[in-house]
Formats: sequence, structure tokens, C-alpha cells
Amino acid sequence: MNLKVQALPVALAVAMLAACAPMPQREVVIAGQSSRPAPTPNAAVVTPTQEAVIRAEQADKQSELKQRDRQLDAQREKDLHLKLVQQMMEQNNAFAALAHLDAYDQKWGASRQSRLLRADAYRKTSQWDKAESAYQTLLGNSTSAQSGPVWYGLGKVSIEKGDLKSANTRLEKAVQIDPLNVSAYTDLGLVYLLEGLKDPAYNALMKASQLSGGDTTVKANLALWALVFDEFGLAKDMADQLNWSEVTRNKVLAQANVIKKRIDSKGGAR
Repeated sequence: MNLKVQALPVALAVAMLAACAPMPQREVVIAGQSSRPAPTPNAAVVTPTQEAVIRAEQADKQSELKQRDRQLDAQREKDLHLKLVQQMMEQNNAFAALAHLDAYDQKWGASRQSRLLRADAYRKTSQWDKAESAYQTLLGNSTSAQSGPVWYGLGKVSIEKGDLKSANTRLEKAVQIDPLNVSAYTDLGLVYLLEGLKDPAYNALMKASQLSGGDTTVKANLALWALVFDEFGLAKDMADQLNWSEVTRNKVLAQANVIKKRIDSKGGAR
């Protein structure tokens, strides 16, 4: 008997093959547990206590910055005020400078710089005793390195009082401490000149001239020195450089003659 095998429908064959295929592995979940790894705790998480500490530190830092800014602003204001006083002094407004120094001291309290400016202002307003006292106080409260301008101021007071011996000592001290002080060399040269000290006067005035790069006031003093000691070639050279008129030349010559008489009355030049 011949058996005939009938072909299975395609859909049925596919279903049978699918049934025979291996089953995919499924994730096994046990009640109350998970097979997935637990998340790692985030180390960057900040607790409320830590946040409070951070905020407090930031507030302290801001407070410090504001305090520093206030201090810098105050220092700038103080510096500008003293700069204004210095400009007044340079413009021969020493009385106004004294008024501003009073205002400065009331607001900020006196500083070493304001005290030195006050002493200079007393000197420039012919208040010699007050200037002397102010300089002496500064001298007692200063180191040797700080005392150069003070000795110079004292030397100027001595000149104004006509005490050339004291002026000599004080100005020599000033240039010893501050060897680049052009004004001190200039005044010291004139003191030497009035005392008839030819070479010391020339040396001091030449230092002032070369340090200042040929300042006109120093050149005028060199011309005066040359006329006093009959160095007429140098006197003419200085007068030509300064473009002096005939009137100016005659005035300087008259000053030189007065100094010559003074020297002669003391026994001549040394």
C-alpha cells in the first residue's frame, strides 16, 4: 500500500520550528530583590550642614574683599589730599596748604608725611619757630634714613635766620643722608659761597648742576659763584646759556659784589 505524505502548510512548519528553537534566558527576579547592581552613592552630594558652611565662608570672603576695597579707597583719598597740599606748596600757596593740613589731620589723623609738609609750610610762611619745633619733633621720631628731608628743612630755617654756621652743619648732614638731594647741594653751595669757601662751594654747586641736568637756578648760582671769585669766563658762559639780559647780568654782578664785601669783612676767601 503506497502511503502519500502530504506537505504541511508553510505557516504550520514555521510554527513548529519556532517551538523547537531554544528559549531566550529571562532575568530572574526574586521577590524583594533586584538582579541589577545597586547605584553607587554620589560623593558630590552636599548636605545642608555643608551648604551652610560654604555659604558662611563665601560671606566671610566677600566681607574681607569689601573691607580691603574700603581701605584702598581711603588710602587713595589720603594720598590725593597730600598730593594737593604738595602742589599748593610748589605754587607758593603755603597758607592754603596749612588749612588743608588741618582738614587732613581732622579726618585722617596726622601722618609723618603730613607733619613734614606742615613743617615746610611753617617755614615757607616765615613762622621760623614753629618750623624749627616741627622739624625737631620729626627728627626725634625718625630713623637715620628718614631724616634727610628734615635736616634739609632745618638747614633752610638756619639760612633764613642768618645762622650760616648752623646751616652749614645741617645741610651737610642732609646731603650725607640723602646724597641725591639737588636742593640741599644748591643751598649748601650758597652757604659755602657766603662763607668764602671757594672750592667747597664750586663742588656742591657742580653736583647740583649735573644731578639736575643743568637746572637754570643752579646755573644762575654758578654764575654768581664765578663772579664772586673772578672766574669771568664761566660767568659769561652761564649768562649766555641762560640768555640773561644786560639788566639781569648787572643785578647778579651787584649781588656778587655784596658777597665779596661780606667775605672781605670776615678776612677773605679760604
